[in-house]
Amino acid sequence: MLQFPQSLTPQDFLERYWQKNPLFLHGALPQMAPVIDDDELAWLATEDDVESRLIFTETRGGQTVYRMEHGPFTEARLQELPERNWTLLVQDVDKHLPDFREYYAAADFIPDWRIDDLMISVAAPGGSVGPHRDNYDVFLIQATGKREWRTAAPDAVKAARQTSPLVLLEPFQAYHRLTAQPSDALYLPPGIPHWGVAEERCTTYSLGMRAPTRCELQTALEFSDAANTSATELFYADPDLQIAEALPGLISAQALQRARTLLGPQSTVDARILARAFGCMVTTPKPWLSPELPDSSQVAELRQKLQCDGEVRSHGMARLAWYESAAEILLFANGNVRSAAGSQLRYFRALCAERTIQTTMCHTEADSELLEWLIATGAIDLTEGDLSVS
Repeated sequence: MLQFPQSLTPQDFLERYWQKNPLFLHGALPQMAPVIDDDELAWLATEDDVESRLIFTETRGGQTVYRMEHGPFTEARLQELPERNWTLLVQDVDKHLPDFREYYAAADFIPDWRIDDLMISVAAPGGSVGPHRDNYDVFLIQATGKREWRTAAPDAVKAARQTSPLVLLEPFQAYHRLTAQPSDALYLPPGIPHWGVAEERCTTYSLGMRAPTRCELQTALEFSDAANTSATELFYADPDLQIAEALPGLISAQALQRARTLLGPQSTVDARILARAFGCMVTTPKPWLSPELPDSSQVAELRQKLQCDGEVRSHGMARLAWYESAAEILLFANGNVRSAAGSQLRYFRALCAERTIQTTMCHTEADSELLEWLIATGAIDLTEGDLSVS
């Protein structure tokens, strides 16, 4: 977990900073593991199913502009990069290299369904993506090198300039400037203008949060007017977040109430319908990150192997969550939902918490059926362990 000053507890952080104020944490993560070097990150950027970008800082007519190229890149393109003024960004490193999911624990006071991905960037001196703001929370963890961060007040920037496809904020008058060194972290709530520039070659790990929008929720609920929302989009917000909501995989009752506010004060959506739609929405992977689904013969083969002891590991791209109310228990896996009994929830929660479980935990036929459902939804890794299939 991120190390806070002795005077600040995780609950204090939620009350004073989460979705409210930026916070710089010196030496917040002194033991960074696992780590990725520049060559490994470059290799990821050459893969077809990896979302990657190169952003160049250039001067044209006395004005600074930012030019973007989208991956995948060839090795030759990456090897010919200049000595300065570029940034390589790779999204969803935690999905492609599951060991990097360990960084979720850095913010284990945040519900894990809220964590979108771990993006890793490497930048040459002068590299930047320009002054901008995001609609989601982010923890920016410095892994190597030095990066200067500048932040501004939310209302200090009056205009945005489009340098396709980036939207930059101008004029940018920083009210804070700081230099992040290895193990430092900067937390930024949504809407805070910020601008990072590499002082030397450096690597930054960005733990970004997911903030579902009203339009996304309306679409999940299959509202016919989902495309006719107002021009100002609303994003999920939880400035009142409590530590108790951060159980692995939990979608809390408070989260659903906040989701309801996205629909407006007149919303009459049934609570059970809202729970199912919201859980499916926040566990649906990006289309290019959806695990390959096993065919029926693989599912049957794995079902037979359940009679033997073995370890089950969740797929690196799997998104899992659960919701419990007095009326029902719902389990979510990769955009799928099913009702469950209490014993199945215990089994499922173990998978959410550890990402691995022993098949000896399958005490009943219902438990075995649950594991079969997880296999069919692509939530289980079929390439490792005693349950692997050819």
